[in-house]
Amino acid sequence: MKKRIGISSPTTSLPEKQFIELRACIEEANHILQSLGNPPQPENPRQLQLKLDSLMGDHVRLKLAFRGKFRTVRGILVQAGRNYVQVRENRIQKYVLYDDLISVTANKKASSFPHHEAENPYFNEELNCELLYHFSETVSGSVKLLNRFFGIPLSIALLQQVGKKVEILRDEPADEVSGILINTTDNAVIVQTASTQNSKSFETIPFNDIELIRVMNS
Repeated sequence: MKKRIGISSPTTSLPEKQFIELRACIEEANHILQSLGNPPQPENPRQLQLKLDSLMGDHVRLKLAFRGKFRTVRGILVQAGRNYVQVRENRIQKYVLYDDLISVTANKKASSFPHHEAENPYFNEELNCELLYHFSETVSGSVKLLNRFFGIPLSIALLQQVGKKVEILRDEPADEVSGILINTTDNAVIVQTASTQNSKSFETIPFNDIELIRVMNS
């Protein structure tokens, strides 16, 4: 049996709802400590997300395996979600699904934010109080906090990029799709691939067929 690192919840006379919220804050504030004691497991994407959170702002190298092909993606780790990781290289945002991830290597010497630990919102006393006494309202009003506590899937994260130019690498057919990101569904992205005065062409690409998504920031 694997030994796991855990944090005991304190006994309290608080009402049950407040106690649950307090326990969630304690666990999240110490998520790095917990995750370091447990290697990432494919069946536990939340665990992988927490480990990747500790690398935010670091320059990372992602090794991918997609349908028998191997690829290396480099950049500054921007965000880890429920089923994806996002890195930035210059003005290009890159999105990769956990299912295709083999390994992550961090180069802290090349970190964009060498002191990014200080930016962790859980070191903010004011925000800690808001989380303790108004957990639902505080978290639901912030995409960043929603992702940190519960994990946002790639389909939701990409909605922030609607209207931007994207390049999507896929395997079947083996080509690259370029266009404007129009929308997403739970299982696919919708891209406008061409536009003329009289017509527009759209393509729906399932996430399962996507190796890499690049978003171009102007």
